[in-house]
Amino acid sequence: MNKLFLGIKSHVVCLDKRDGKELWRTKLKTSTVTNVYYENDQVFAYAGGHLFCLSTLDGKIVWTNTLKGLGFSTCIIASEQQSTSVITSQVAAQQAATAATVGAGAAVAASN
Repeated sequence: MNKLFLGIKSHVVCLDKRDGKELWRTKLKTSTVTNVYYENDQVFAYAGGHLFCLSTLDGKIVWTNTLKGLGFSTCIIASEQQSTSVITSQVAAQQAATAATVGAGAAVAASN
């Protein structure tokens, strides 16, 4: 597969790995953090408390799950095909991103 999937600023973006050309872009529910996971010709993305399944061909949303009652917390997307070390590194990255966001907010509040 020559596609690279990015989750950024409430979008999932698909790039061609050979030349960096954007193949498609899909806007999701508003959120600054968008987690993505690829498996079996589907891209799964979490944004704003919703889980989305997108087609790798054109970025169209195949289905959405509102994850009712779970709120808007950080989400780690994994499957039985993923290794434990990959999941552990995802959790560490999410914790670091959350800490950086909280720290930046505290610094702004302290300066006011």
